[in-house]
Amino acid sequence: MSSPTPARRRPTHRKGRATLTRESVGRAALEFLGRSGPAELTMRSLAADLGVSPRALYNYVEDRRDLITVAAEIFESGWRPPELDPARWRDALRAFCRDLRAHHRRHPGMTALALSENITMARHPVMLRNVDALIGFFAAVGLPLQDAYRACMETIRLVVGFVELQDTVHDRPPAHLNPGDLERMPPPWLSADADADADLPYLSRIGELEPDAPDTLFEFSLDVLVEGIAARAGRDGSS
Repeated sequence: MSSPTPARRRPTHRKGRATLTRESVGRAALEFLGRSGPAELTMRSLAADLGVSPRALYNYVEDRRDLITVAAEIFESGWRPPELDPARWRDALRAFCRDLRAHHRRHPGMTALALSENITMARHPVMLRNVDALIGFFAAVGLPLQDAYRACMETIRLVVGFVELQDTVHDRPPAHLNPGDLERMPPPWLSADADADADLPYLSRIGELEPDAPDTLFEFSLDVLVEGIAARAGRDGSS
């Protein structure tokens, strides 16, 4: 009896170029986002980046929205946060938030793009398990389930919002932005009119302060989050 013919494996490269798969196209879109931003991601621009025709991409994704969906699922599956230990809950929550921030900074614009396309960012099993673990963590800290869910959502909003509104501008300043404006106090958009000192007694003094680096601002945000959770749960101590 002859042995069965082994299944043919699809070549990983053809004519010196990597062959496409649905996953590889999604990963390419995710990498493209990190380099160029959401506004630049189109089927045509990604095809040019890969050195193929736009028609070739339609063999693996239906359209741009499907492309973003695949990229979002890869993004979700790549998040492996540190363990959440309720016994050291303050430190654990801080480490969790720092890790989530780093993950989103590696792929800026992914969340904003998914929201603009009405694509859920919590559909992959890995992401769902991470969210479930965070809710369970807050429940173990002492929050009732309703508040544990709220705390979970607020944690994610805080971190993702910080990346989208603060980190992205510093990490990849828009072409029209003068990088020096990022160090100004107050920032140009918050500058008080010199003639309005009497009406804006605190804002008029912001120029006396030292500008905060994004890391400093993020740690301040974590202080507010952690102590707010502690107050809500009625917890004392520094663990």
